[in-house]
Parts: sequence; structure tokens; C-alpha cells
Amino acid sequence: MIIMVNLLTINTAIGQHKKFTNDMLNHPGKYGKKFERLFNLNELQVYDTAYTKGKVVLNNGYAHSRILNPEDWPAYRKNIVVTQIDVVYTKYPRNKEFWRTNYYSLLAKRVKALFALDSTLNSADFEWNIKYQTSCKTEEETKKMFHGICIHYFEINDFESEEDVTNIPESKEEDMPDLSLKVENYIRSQGGIGDSMVYSTFANHPEWKNALVVMDWTGSMYRYGAQAILWHTMNYKNSGIKNFVFFNDGDGIDDDKKIIGETGGVYFAQARHMDRLIKTFYLVGKKGKGGDDPENDIEALIRGMNRFEDFDELILIADNNSCIRDFRLIANLGVKVNIIACGTKYGLNPQYVNLAYLTGGSIHSMKEEINHLSQKVSDNELKLKQLKYELNKEQLFIIKDPPQRVRYSQCEQYSTLTPLKIDPHLEFIEKHGGVGDSTVYVVLDRHPAWTNTSIIMDWTKDMYTQSAQAVLWHKMHPRTSGINHFIFSNDGNRLADKKKKVGKTGGIYFTKSNNQKMINRRCNYVAKRGNNEDHNSTNTIETSLRAIQKYYKTDEFILIVNNETCVRDFSLIPYLDTPIKVILSNIQGPINPQYINIAYKSGGSLHTMDDDYYNYVFTGVASSTNELKINGTTYEINKEGFFDYKDFQLKKQNNCKLSIKTSFWSKLGF
Repeated sequence: MIIMVNLLTINTAIGQHKKFTNDMLNHPGKYGKKFERLFNLNELQVYDTAYTKGKVVLNNGYAHSRILNPEDWPAYRKNIVVTQIDVVYTKYPRNKEFWRTNYYSLLAKRVKALFALDSTLNSADFEWNIKYQTSCKTEEETKKMFHGICIHYFEINDFESEEDVTNIPESKEEDMPDLSLKVENYIRSQGGIGDSMVYSTFANHPEWKNALVVMDWTGSMYRYGAQAILWHTMNYKNSGIKNFVFFNDGDGIDDDKKIIGETGGVYFAQARHMDRLIKTFYLVGKKGKGGDDPENDIEALIRGMNRFEDFDELILIADNNSCIRDFRLIANLGVKVNIIACGTKYGLNPQYVNLAYLTGGSIHSMKEEINHLSQKVSDNELKLKQLKYELNKEQLFIIKDPPQRVRYSQCEQYSTLTPLKIDPHLEFIEKHGGVGDSTVYVVLDRHPAWTNTSIIMDWTKDMYTQSAQAVLWHKMHPRTSGINHFIFSNDGNRLADKKKKVGKTGGIYFTKSNNQKMINRRCNYVAKRGNNEDHNSTNTIETSLRAIQKYYKTDEFILIVNNETCVRDFSLIPYLDTPIKVILSNIQGPINPQYINIAYKSGGSLHTMDDDYYNYVFTGVASSTNELKINGTTYEINKEGFFDYKDFQLKKQNNCKLSIKTSFWSKLGF
């Protein structure tokens, strides 16, 4: 009973979100410094009282507390969102102990006068500042300066009417120090930064570019989400954050009316419009503070993805101590989710472990960072620093130790994958005739240990359905796919053959694997740019070299090629010093020796529907007098050290170049 009363008291206090208690306001001398610490303290020469939209200046006069112009503050209206209140003093004398009036008493009286005017202003939802003016040396100068309270606000109607955000001016880098201070003050008003885990996580991941950040914006999470905004303002020039999504779990609607996928309370802001961004987080707090414990994380992710489709990284700033009510919607994501879990003192909530596991994403907490969770699973168990997890019958992680499981047991009622159905089709493949040769899918399925991979794809007309199988395989294996990037090559867009120069053909496009929708769009875009129709050679090695240069941290480069197509830029093979795994499709006769040599000379391997040929096979044959036999065809080393057909007729019929020597005419540019 006592526990229930205490909980009720806490919940009531949280619901009211009052900044100042009556006891503190009525006995300021008793609380002194504690009272003052509820304000951000700033010094400036002269406070600007000039009229601007969204600012009301209430005058107290020197050493007085009564508001002289109360009519200037409008009566409480629902369409007003207050963002900041400044209580303005002059710092004369410099030492407050020598002030004629009792400082704490005057401060309390001024605040009480404000609340008498509008009691709704006693709120912790915005920042409270004490502004000390310092440009005064005598009491006469001091008396002439402004003393009072300034309220900063915006009207929701004006904010929501700004539908065309393209007309809003972008924030400038020189404005960032002031904006950073504003965000810092807001964080202080919410109890201080606590731990800097969110800020540090962004600082530790400069590779997060073109990022969409989705933030739990309910009461206890304000100061965590605001750290992401603070990091963005303090690193504005190099920040990879492009857009923000805020969710408050339903805009304060009754808990029993919250419908999975339709709870609402999701708001959007572009990172380049800082003024609108800051207004948005105040607006979201005004609209609702969360209600019950479980929240609509997945709905917010999906709505954010639909609003801002073009992104490379999806980052969720989550309350580890709250449940995900709409967990079952994970099947609708199709995106890797990087989770910054806040409040992990007692270990990670299994729901967020599962969210990262099922999407192939990552988890970042105070204790550890975890990537590629599927690789850390052994005997259906996952051991992290604080807790051990095991897979249940539904192949979802739960905490292994029953006593420890109790802490997050209330979330288990929401943790279901029913229904979990990933569409086993790819629209691009269906549009281009469906799967004929399934080599690519079979080979990738045969090698689940290939991780941190970049897929280099021949994206010409005859290879659409073969190369796209890599995209389909990645879509169907979000937990275990090690694919990080896709590289598309259509051999020079629509460039005429006579203009295609070795190493400078182009038609090469890159995309991360994090966003399935964006990958699908890239499939269609590269096809529209050019399809190399009726041509039988491609810039395969140029594409591979560009990919290696761009994604140098990749562990595995996988090249998907057409056995019936020649490598036009074979002369570049000496520059290929990174192992390439070649997946060979469309094999209608003997294997093209050009692709054997790419695997051999790069230190890579060759893969067909039924077989894998590793580099030790090629190097072993090359260093001996033995011959290489693949699918009944014999190959031998030629004078330049490349594998070539042994059969004279096959050599004669082969139109694909197996030499790196440059002819006299080629040297002259013909």
C-alpha cells in the first residue's frame, strides 16, 4: 500500500511537470542556492527588450516584483508554446551579498507574480534563465536599465502553416554557438545532461552520414534526445544528421485508445532548419508526454522512413526502460536500425536486442557497442557484458536468468513476431522477367560467413535478374546478411562504345545496404541511366577498383558477372591487389578465363552454382606444370602468366582479351 501511494505521488508530480514547489516559492531564504540552481545563469551587457514576434516583455522595475504591464501577456491559449523565460537583473553591485534587497526573496516574488498572471507557466517543459546585465557602474545607471521577465513563445498555428519548408532559410554556421547554448540551457532545465552517452555515441561514429534520427520524446528522454541536437549544432559543418523524427506516443490520448501502427504523436524536422527543429521539440513536449510505459517506437521508425525516404543510416534513441508496444511491426521495416539505448544500468531490454538482431543493426549503450549480433550467437545464446540471453521458441531473445528476467517481463506481452512475413519477391526482378539463373542467390546462401561485404554488380540488361538476386538475398536475410554496400555498373550509362576509355568509362553507382527502399530505387535509377544493350563487354575492373577505393574498410568484395560478357579493361588487372570473390552467372559454355584470372590474380576465389574454386587451387596449378580443369574444360598458363584455354579451337574462338600488353596503336590513342 505504501509503495502504491509513493508511485501515485511520483506519477502525479511527473504529470504536472511543475518547475517550482509552493514551499520553495514561499520560503526562498530556506532553499537559497537550490532555488537558484533551477535557473540557467547567464551574463550579458544589456538585455535586448526590443519587440519581436514571439517575445513578451513584462516590466517589474528596479528592486520591485509587481508586474507593471500584465495586459501584455495574453490569457492562456492552447495554441501557444512557451520555449523560454528570462528573469532579468542588473549585476550591481557585482557581489550579490551587497545588494540592498534580498536577492532570493525578490526572485521568488517576481516568479510568484508571474504565476499569479498565468499559473500554466509553472512548468519544467522549457528553459528558465536568470540574465545578469553587467553594463552598469553606478546605481543611477542601474535604475535606468530593464528589470523584469521576458517570455519567449511561438504560436502553433503559425508553426503548422509552414508546409513548404523549402522556403525556410537554412541555419548558418555562425549562428550555431547561440543555438548550442540554447540547447544546453534546455538540457539543464530538464535536470542536466546526466550521462553524455548519446553525445559521445555520435562523436564516436563520424561515418554516420545522411542519417535519419528517430527520438523518443517523452518526459524522461528529453535530455537524452536533446544531446543529439546539441551534437548536431556543435558539429554543424560536418554533421551527418539530415533529419529528425520525434515521437511522444500518441499526443496524450487515452492509453486504451492507442492502436498498433496508428498511435500517432510523430513529428518531423529537417536538421538544416535549426529554428524550426528547436520549435518542434518544444511542440512535441507540449502535445504529449507519453502516458503509459510502452511506446510506439516502430511506428515512429516507419513514419520517419516514409517521410524522409533518402537516408543511409537509421538511428533510434530509445528508452531502454520502456517497452515497445508495436514490436510486431518490425517485419515492415526493411532497414538496419542503430539503437542508442538510454538507461541501461541493469542491462539491455531484450526488445531492443531483438530489434537490432532482426534488422541486422547495432546497439550502443554506456557499457558496450554491439554490431552483427547474429555472429555472436552460440548454441542459441548471446552473452553481453551485463546479461546473458537465449532464444525462445519464437527465435526471440529473452534474458536467460529468470530472476533477472523479471525486470523486463512486462515487455514480453508485446514481443511477438506474429505476423512476421517478409515478401519473398523483389519487384525489380519480377519486372524484368523473374529469376532464371539463381546462381547468385544459391552462392550467397552457401556462404553465410561472408561478412562486412561490398557487392559489385554487373547492372547491364542481360544481368538484371542475376545481379538483383544479391539485393533479394539481403532483403530476405536481415539478421545474418553481412552486406554493407551495393555497387552498380551499367558500363558508362549511354556512352557510345568508341568513347569508352579504359579506366574512365563510368556508369558506376554506390549505395549502402541499410535502406531497402533506397536500394530498390537505385536499382531502377541505374537501369534508366543505361543498360549496355547489344554490347558484349563491360568495365568490370574499373568498377572493382572504384569500389575498393571507396569502401577500403570492407573485408569481402564480391563481384557478380556474366560469363558471356568480356572484361574490356582487363589490362587494369595488375592494379587489382585486393581479393575478389567472383560469382559467375549465365554459364552457357566453358568458363570465361578472364574471370578465372580476376579471382587468381587478385587473391580471390571463383564461385558457380555448384562449385567453389579457392585461390590455393589457382596458385597451386600456376606454380606447377599441372593443368586446371573446370566443368570439363582444361586451362593452362600462357606466356604472360594468365590462365587460357588449352584447346586451340577455344583459344581461337575467344574474343575476350587475355593480355595486359598495349598495342602500338593503342598507345597512340586509337
